[in-house]
Amino acid sequence: MSIAAVAVVGRLGRPIYLRDFSTPLLFDLYTQPFIPGQPDDDYFCDSLIEETAEQQSEWPCRMKYQFSMFAAHDIMVQMLEDGWKGGAGPDACWMGLVCNVDGFNAYGYATTNAKYIILVEDVIAPDDIQIQKTRENDLKLLLSQVHGLYTDHLLNPFSQPNAKITSNRFESGVQKLTNTFNGS
Repeated sequence: MSIAAVAVVGRLGRPIYLRDFSTPLLFDLYTQPFIPGQPDDDYFCDSLIEETAEQQSEWPCRMKYQFSMFAAHDIMVQMLEDGWKGGAGPDACWMGLVCNVDGFNAYGYATTNAKYIILVEDVIAPDDIQIQKTRENDLKLLLSQVHGLYTDHLLNPFSQPNAKITSNRFESGVQKLTNTFNGS
């Protein structure tokens, strides 16, 4: 499993953090890393999606991942509207595997202030249940730590709820968590 992208969607349903973590070493030969300011050369989406420099500078995340995360967000919203109830204790916010979009598994974590979505390229065999459960527990912990980073961000008196997260501390924290996960 390798994390491709992370999103935090605010209470109003608008993205407040989108970040691409793909690297050429983690994905197949046809997937290139996202480089802000350069076009997304995805073979299947070139004719459908053209990113402007403004879009690329606003969110450092490939458009293909943004679409996948918004699809996962829509499913999370539907699950919550249908009366989804989380587990007890530390698992209360964990929604688990929300959907599979474009070959990526989208996992969700929902709180009263935000929804957290993580896109993961899953290369673990489906019959390897023990490893799958271990990695899912790692994802659960990672998303709860991202939630903690967001809570710390909100405690800053200069931050605004439901506004784009521009905190270097938040960004470096998510980057560190993702690098640790992808390296394990």
